[in-house]
Amino acid sequence: MDPTTTHPLQPTVDLLDEFNQQDWTSEDDWEGPVEVGLGLKPYVEKLASVSPEQYRHQRWQVSVLSILWPELKSWLQTWELGLSFDAVYQEAKQRVYGHLKQPTPVQTDWLNALLAEEEQKLPRSERVVRQQVIPRLSSLLTNEDYKALSELAARDMAAGVMQYAQQAS
Repeated sequence: MDPTTTHPLQPTVDLLDEFNQQDWTSEDDWEGPVEVGLGLKPYVEKLASVSPEQYRHQRWQVSVLSILWPELKSWLQTWELGLSFDAVYQEAKQRVYGHLKQPTPVQTDWLNALLAEEEQKLPRSERVVRQQVIPRLSSLLTNEDYKALSELAARDMAAGVMQYAQQAS
């Protein structure tokens, strides 16, 4: 066994010094990508199959959603959903994502404007495009979406009330 990997570190030794020692780094007896655990193999294979264009699109989506989700959450909090908030929020995210998975050209233009505005790091009060997020989300959701969210809220609230009733008895 390699003593640099088996001996306890001295309290005063910098951990990075241990990793940068020549003995540690010279034992390069593998080829190919490094994986942590067998469960990551399908993920690594999927990453290898992603085209640069797909990767750019995924990054774009993540950037857009990182702006939309907090706004959606704030908006839903005004609905005063109580016990059903988490379930409704998750369902609303799925429905919004479904509508934006293949955005229309108009939606794409607006989302690009939202990202461009975000990059400017303007004070929140000066973010005109961001102030449109809630009205845009509101119009994005269909009557079917609103109905599903209200039914989910009612079911989840009823289940929560029944859980408290069972604990009380």
